[in-house]
Amino acid sequence: MGYRGIVKANVVLLEDGIRLPDGTEVEVTLVGEPLQGSPGALLQVWGSDVPEEGWDAVEKAIEELDRADREYERNRPHA
Repeated sequence: MGYRGIVKANVVLLEDGIRLPDGTEVEVTLVGEPLQGSPGALLQVWGSDVPEEGWDAVEKAIEELDRADREYERNRPHA
């Protein structure tokens, strides 16, 4: 059985009239294509036939983000 809804503030709002009891386990499937550059877009191509240079670019971007995050943490004022 499936229901439709929309995500707002990381919460799935179901169509009017649909009520599920709290604690109901659900599985969410995206309808349509995820936004370019979104985590959903990355997950969509994960394991697909992406050329090696494409994965090299992703790996380089992740390394740069990790480096920037470590630098931010080192320079962040501590309370």
